[in-house]
Amino acid sequence: MAIKNNINRISNAVNFAGIAIDGFNWYAYHSRNKKLLYASMAISTIGATLDFYTALKSPKKFAKVFSTFTFASTLLTTAKRIKSLRND
Repeated sequence: MAIKNNINRISNAVNFAGIAIDGFNWYAYHSRNKKLLYASMAISTIGATLDFYTALKSPKKFAKVFSTFTFASTLLTTAKRIKSLRND
């Protein structure tokens, strides 16, 4: 149980850092700083992976299903954003 709590704390911190970077990029650069965009995408992917890992350990089926959809949508969104950034 202690490992799950530590992973949850790390996941929450990573997710908060991703939101903070997105917010700063939007406020300071109007979401045009590519380095911050890449950092945000990497952090959000890591956060979704950690959430997915902890949900797989959960006995609740709803948590597993919801986390799977969230993980898949995060990966698809990240792939689309990378593709659009490379085209610009």
